[in-house]
Amino acid sequence: MSTWDSATIGDVSHVVTKGTTPTSMGRPFTTLGIPFVKVESIKENGSVDLRKTAFIDEETHELLRRSALKVDDILFTIAGTIGRAARVTSDIVPGNTNQAVAVIRPDVRKVEPRFVLYCLRDKQRVRRAQSRVVQSVQANLSLSELRSVEILLPPLDEQKEIVSVLGALDDKITVNERIAAKADELLRVMYQGACNRALDSIAIGALGKLVRDGVPVSSLTGEENYIGLEHMPRRNMWLTAWETDADITSGKSRFASGDVLFGKLRPYFHKVGLALNPGVCSTDILVVRPVEAVRLGWLLLALSSDEVVAHASAVGDGTRMPRAKWKDLETFHVPWPGADHVSHLNDVVRSMAARIEFCVAESRALAALRDTILPQLLSGRLHIADAEKIVEDAT
Repeated sequence: MSTWDSATIGDVSHVVTKGTTPTSMGRPFTTLGIPFVKVESIKENGSVDLRKTAFIDEETHELLRRSALKVDDILFTIAGTIGRAARVTSDIVPGNTNQAVAVIRPDVRKVEPRFVLYCLRDKQRVRRAQSRVVQSVQANLSLSELRSVEILLPPLDEQKEIVSVLGALDDKITVNERIAAKADELLRVMYQGACNRALDSIAIGALGKLVRDGVPVSSLTGEENYIGLEHMPRRNMWLTAWETDADITSGKSRFASGDVLFGKLRPYFHKVGLALNPGVCSTDILVVRPVEAVRLGWLLLALSSDEVVAHASAVGDGTRMPRAKWKDLETFHVPWPGADHVSHLNDVVRSMAARIEFCVAESRALAALRDTILPQLLSGRLHIADAEKIVEDAT
């Protein structure tokens, strides 16, 4: 059993604070500027997704200097979705955040910042913290409760060894994510190049048809593989449904592997992707199936193009939450470069989809392994040498 000392997050930190929403001070968000991290900006792998940050100007950043971010700060969500943690890296600085995200500044004389990150990614520790949340308008964890979260504190050299073991798994997961992102970027470039050569056009409805396969509440078990708008990342066309704690008090729509999913609510028209496996999805998502297998790639890329997203925004009806209707999308024309170009691009899409599906499955297995050994390493129950052998075999 470990003889490590115990400490609290407050004991090993210079600062535990949180930010403020700029609009509450009469300061607007901007289209560009200093990144402003929100709950949805924080990814499960312990990093910040810059595609999901808002922006503020320098004057607002100065007004919010209490929550100005520094490299190696640890971010931890304390409102809404509690328990997401990430480390601040140089590409986020200068940066800032709001009151839903706590900023922890570790004392590097006592603790390795990434060790704090992994402590706060320990699901058991997070669940214990969540059990103490205050139930008000929305669940929240106070800064005092966060400061009181207990951790075991091995010597710094052992902390770094533990971080190295767990980091090897996260690094491989990050590589897989980059493969998916690069595949996405490449396909969009290929699509735009084919559009530039196109001499004809075709209606979206000639590429795909709407699938209306509703799933009533009575037939839902809560164990379905599920995709909601919140699971569809911006500008990422690879979608995988997994079992989730999704709300099953309302009906859903069924989709098959190879269907294209399109977020039909503004501002989510840019959320478009290819389903890599079957499942059910929110009724706020259109399920579109190619009319021919060879047209899948062109359908996917056309629906995710800037032109279609702009069209959906223009025709979406409703005042509070405009919706795009399939009847408006299916009549919209997109460039058509000819059957040969479409067939070639379709082959590329399917090949990449198979590769991404493998990467997703591998990442899921690695994440499960990380979550298994993480609490054992942090408690001293698993020796570092044994963990290194397990990780080496897995990667």
